[in-house]
Amino acid sequence: MASPRERKGPRGWRAVLRRLRSRYRLVLIDDRTFEERFSLRLNRLGVLVLTVLTFALYGGLIVAVIVLTPLKRYIPGYSDQETRLNAYRSTVQADSLALALEYQRLYLDNLRAVLTGELPADSASLRRPVQVKPSPEELRPGAQDSMLRARWEKEERYSLAEGRGTTERRELASILFVPPVQGIITAGLDPQQRHFGVDVVTKSDEAVKCCLAGTVVLASWTTDAGHVIQVQHTNGLTSVYKHNRVLLKKAGDRVRAGEAIAIVGDTGENTSGPHLHFELWHNGIAVDPSAYMVFQ
Repeated sequence: MASPRERKGPRGWRAVLRRLRSRYRLVLIDDRTFEERFSLRLNRLGVLVLTVLTFALYGGLIVAVIVLTPLKRYIPGYSDQETRLNAYRSTVQADSLALALEYQRLYLDNLRAVLTGELPADSASLRRPVQVKPSPEELRPGAQDSMLRARWEKEERYSLAEGRGTTERRELASILFVPPVQGIITAGLDPQQRHFGVDVVTKSDEAVKCCLAGTVVLASWTTDAGHVIQVQHTNGLTSVYKHNRVLLKKAGDRVRAGEAIAIVGDTGENTSGPHLHFELWHNGIAVDPSAYMVFQ
């Protein structure tokens, strides 16, 4: 007699496949007339496949309804995750608003302290100044101080009004002049020789800049000075620029400090080469421009 293991050999599997492939007929008959309404021929394997496909389609439909419709909110645990996410976003936004309010409060406190003068003490204000007494050698005038003193004494010597030189120097020393050009001074102020300005040798096509803001009152041609332009400034100051090749401004124009008003040239009879003759007048008195601006 064959054992159970031997019974499950090739013949046993063939029998199972034969039973799965056996066809059956599903018939729907009208109970009153016994008329056949529907018939379907299936085997066991087809029934198994049809059942699996039916459950798969049913499961997919349920998942689509849950995911694509608001029904997912009724799933236990889903609403808790969304609530926690919203709570986290609200917490982050509240922290950002609190930080912005703190920055605004600090800004207003600092602005209020500045306006009222109640500034807190810092390291600079708490630091004690170190008192260092200068030595006699440090109090001695240097070479630059001596040169400046000599220039002032020279200008005072040619002052036309007594007692006005010191006051005028103080007024002009507080003004920031712009040098018209950069170059070498070949002739300085000498009222005795009727030379009321300085001659500055520079490049032929160098731009002549206005020393201060003002209004052009003269832009003309003279035989001895060539193209001349004169600018009227505030505080009784007047600047004159001579021997220009080209004038860039006309009478009545407003000019700014450092703005180009002419081009250095060699025009006029009283010239021996490209240079600028620059004059600076204060209340009708010619002053030395080199005492208030650096040309080199």
